[in-house]
Amino acid sequence: MARILHVLATPRAEGTPRLVLDWLAVKEHEQAVIFLAGDPPDLLAEFRATGRLLGVGDVLVRGPRKFLKISGFSRDHVRAFQPDVVVAWAMGFSHWVFLGARAAGSRAALLSHCGNPSGTGWPYGPLLTWICLWTTGACGGRVVACSRYVKDRFREIPLVPNSIVGLAYNCVQGALISSRAGEARRSRPPGSGFRAVMVATLEAHKDHATLIRAAALLRGQGVEMEICLAGSGSLEPSLRAMAAELGVDGSVKFLGARRDVPELLGTSDVFVLSTTPNEGRPGVIMEALAAGLPIIASDVKPVREVLEEGRWGTLVPAGNAGALAEALAAAARYGPPDKTRMAEGQAYAAGYTPERMIADYLDVAGRDVPAPADRLGAAPTGAAVR
Repeated sequence: MARILHVLATPRAEGTPRLVLDWLAVKEHEQAVIFLAGDPPDLLAEFRATGRLLGVGDVLVRGPRKFLKISGFSRDHVRAFQPDVVVAWAMGFSHWVFLGARAAGSRAALLSHCGNPSGTGWPYGPLLTWICLWTTGACGGRVVACSRYVKDRFREIPLVPNSIVGLAYNCVQGALISSRAGEARRSRPPGSGFRAVMVATLEAHKDHATLIRAAALLRGQGVEMEICLAGSGSLEPSLRAMAAELGVDGSVKFLGARRDVPELLGTSDVFVLSTTPNEGRPGVIMEALAAGLPIIASDVKPVREVLEEGRWGTLVPAGNAGALAEALAAAARYGPPDKTRMAEGQAYAAGYTPERMIADYLDVAGRDVPAPADRLGAAPTGAAVR
């Protein structure tokens, strides 16, 4: 059993906090969570319900003083919880978290989750990544890539020791998603129109714009289809304006952040992921497979990896609205997927369990996980939520 402290940026309804909720469902280890900030509070209630929430900070302030605040906030909670392992889930802040852990005198293993490839756009993106990696290494920490693609991208960064970059695939609660999606599917009213769904934050590393353009092409071809966009983000106003300008604001639905993703998948006919090479390992594809949905996704390396070269879904050229529209029209034309094929996809997704992901993280930590006697002192019974 390991004592694991999770440090997240915010409880925003997106993939990373949901991964941590999946970890918290595993009772084998003693786990706790702190957030650097509480806004947006999308999933805060879910984290409170786990009984594992130790602290919610207000340290992501403007300006450089936030870095000292991150370190101080992390130091205090590391000192209180006495973890064996600290997992920083926001890589951009991870080295400040680790400096705080070491300032607390902790000998915990330090792991930084890498959910996306290294920064692009010289000089700032790669330079900041390089600084983060070197600081992590200097603290005795390691980074954990979520896919081979991300791992390879980090190992391409000059003068970064390959030994600090490990690999652990993201998990999915396949059985739970399959059950919830199946129940929703059975209660779907007969005669419902064809529905495509994309679940993703409305940010620049995704490509909702190409999907909206594909919706306009489908409309021009007389193909009736509802396209649901679940997620929130900074690009929502511009994407809404684009949908209105192209005349598809009636068929493209902006659903916002959702807590019922399995049910949403279960009441849809196809899952779409229009995205860019800045993906890491899109876990929502695994969720869609667990829900028994056919997949249409952009042909970029991280997506090709998770779909095993197209074995588990249809790959279309990234940024090509015409190809995406054609694939969607074909999905609507051919109807529901073969049940055997659906079951095979569900079995594939079911292999990536939270237990497997935790074990892989602890394996990356390896020799760095201290024995209980190496903790700073007797473990406290708990800490108050701030």
